Amino acid sequence: MEDPLGIIISDFIRAKAPTLFVKSRIVRNVHVSPPPPALEERKQETLARWEKAQDVRLETYPLIVAYRELQKQLGGDPQMLPAVESLLVRGILKHRFPTVNSVVDAANLVSIKHLVPIGLFDLDKMTGNLELTLTGPGDQFIPIGKDKPVKLAPETPVLKDGDGIFSAVGSRDSKRTMISDTTRNVLVFSWGIEGVDPALVSQVLDECAVEIWNTRRSS
Repeated sequence: MEDPLGIIISDFIRAKAPTLFVKSRIVRNVHVSPPPPALEERKQETLARWEKAQDVRLETYPLIVAYRELQKQLGGDPQMLPAVESLLVRGILKHRFPTVNSVVDAANLVSIKHLVPIGLFDLDKMTGNLELTLTGPGDQFIPIGKDKPVKLAPETPVLKDGDGIFSAVGSRDSKRTMISDTTRNVLVFSWGIEGVDPALVSQVLDECAVEIWNTRRSS
């Protein structure tokens, strides 16, 4: 299924980004570990490929431009780069590939390969229906790396479930649903608008699911 959990797209989101679509996958029985040597080797190969692309002009990549437009339509924080562009600018183009764990690193490899954002969440920490919507005044959540709630700006695009916000999509994710050593089932999420081929996003999520499963076999 293209979206097995039936993520609801709120009318607030539809009004700002009429062509927006979401896709997701569920990967079960994962094993989260430090990145295995084979994965680390592929991360280094990715860094080497981008190092050869001297004088990279990100505005020449259609998908980079499309996700900038998505952020613009939704009115996200102008100081925050879209997820893939942020990974490139703050890491890959500085010859740094962040290390988190086997599952997150595998997803980042696929994301950078195709320039399509991928969000990962611990499925077993979620309750009720999932919705992509906008924040209201006073909305907050506890992001990864923090112990206390952080207020989000009004009209920030977020994913929420029965227990509240678990992702400020494309910028910060919650501590509650982060991928950790105890994670066993993963929700894989992506989105796009006009200018992003839905079939490509489906392909990327399928590839990501395979890569996550392969880390289990090689760890």
